[in-house]
Amino acid sequence: MFKFEDDKCYRMPAHFGGSPFDPEAKANYNDVTSLTYRYRTDGDKLADYIPEGFELTSPELIIQYQQCRQVEWMAGSYYNLVSVGAPVRFNGREDRLEGTYSLVIWENKTTPILTGNMMGVPKIYADIEDLHILADTYRACLSYEGNTFLQMEMKPTKALKKQQVNVLTTDFNSFGWRYIPKVGGPGADLSQPILFPMRNEPDCGWQGNGAIQWTELSWEQNPMQWHIIKALAQLPIVELAPVILTKGRMVLMEARGKVLR
Repeated sequence: MFKFEDDKCYRMPAHFGGSPFDPEAKANYNDVTSLTYRYRTDGDKLADYIPEGFELTSPELIIQYQQCRQVEWMAGSYYNLVSVGAPVRFNGREDRLEGTYSLVIWENKTTPILTGNMMGVPKIYADIEDLHILADTYRACLSYEGNTFLQMEMKPTKALKKQQVNVLTTDFNSFGWRYIPKVGGPGADLSQPILFPMRNEPDCGWQGNGAIQWTELSWEQNPMQWHIIKALAQLPIVELAPVILTKGRMVLMEARGKVLR
């Protein structure tokens, strides 16, 4: 009969066995191209999606497209993602930290979605194309079963100086909310804020002009996500900051993650 061992780490399905905990474990992404958009929006409306315990530090939405290659924990495989977050401060009984609260992360591969969701990172599926690059313009779009709901465009205008790239080389706090619903009834068996630290290590970068275009979908077009897309699409783009393109490395530091208190 299978029995859990207290000193092992397990993932679903757990009954095939666990692995020892490695406090130095890191997930290296050795080739990552990122497009980062920040825009000022309606802070009151945005705050409606920030859970209790967190507070907005700025009425901004941060959208980041990442084309990930040479992902070591996936044996060198690849995938694309788009994260949507907001700058926040966590004010807990023990922890007081600033970082980015992840509202949603779309990814185009099952393995990273499942592993991240178990840790409280809000990942769901979308079709995410590789970057299209034509005449110095970068374009990408997200869709679900043929229905496009987010389009992004960026045209670099100025290379970042080495000092500016170095500023972007930093650890940062990514927050999420781990929620496991009860079976057969309302409410949750587990509902808690989490910290998931990461590190950016860009080699080079550019600043440029860009655009974001949301398209609301109907329930028939995307029955499990239409309300998420609607909520984000209805947040006004008051002022879009210069878009940043970087190429380099990213490190996920899951072993340093924790439940916030």
